[in-house]
Amino acid sequence: MAKYVQPGKIINFQNTTGEVICYGDVVVLSSRIGVAECAIKNGETGSVGLEGVYEIPAETTAVFTVGQKLYWDAENQRVTATEKTVSAGFAAEAKDMAADSVLVKL
Repeated sequence: MAKYVQPGKIINFQNTTGEVICYGDVVVLSSRIGVAECAIKNGETGSVGLEGVYEIPAETTAVFTVGQKLYWDAENQRVTATEKTVSAGFAAEAKDMAADSVLVKL
């Protein structure tokens, strides 16, 4: 039997990365991303947002359309339309080729 615990918009996340996660950093959660709601020191637990629309750095060589599925490129620390194993969500607004960020609905 399932028991309701919380809405799930924000979860507790234990930082085991070996580095400090800063407020606003993209946090990889296995096959999806969240966004740090506070600074999280290594070995400590902090809040990571899983819902909402966030402005996130994006590749500047691509056009995104509203609703287009996006992925997190961990190597370059940006959103891309190239399929990766980590889903970032979808484009909440169109992005032209020159733009260096995009609004992403997680």
